[in-house]
Amino acid sequence: MGASITFDDSLWPLLISRFEGVASDAQYEEYLARGTAYLQRGERYVSVLDMGRLAVPTAAQRQRQAEWLKAHETLMHELLLGGALVITSPFVRFALSTILHLKPMPMPYVVVPDVAMGLGWAVARLEEAGIHEAVGRIRHHVGEQPPLGRVLSRRG
Repeated sequence: MGASITFDDSLWPLLISRFEGVASDAQYEEYLARGTAYLQRGERYVSVLDMGRLAVPTAAQRQRQAEWLKAHETLMHELLLGGALVITSPFVRFALSTILHLKPMPMPYVVVPDVAMGLGWAVARLEEAGIHEAVGRIRHHVGEQPPLGRVLSRRG
């Protein structure tokens, strides 16, 4: 199975990232670099990370993620209105809990079982922040999302 990490910012300030397979260390570093670039825009946004097809990151990648979170904590706190993490695998959920044990997220987040719930939560975060033009554009593009429903875990 090939690995890929894709970014969709066509509905900015909504960023959708999709992970599939086992990312190489080089791919993971590119993912972190892209994350830094989005923060450096200096614009508030929300993120949906679709990790439904992600294999468990390596120990080195989990450590790099924790380091990256620490290094970008202030910008994430200021600019990232929230992150919806789409996780279906108990193994990936465990890996994430390991990362978040080392370095908690500096912004609100939610773990959901599917992208639709993640989009609904992200749109609600934009609405709460008063970014109504983007909310209307996103809803027009993806349609009305169902209510958030059952959230698996949440901070913020």
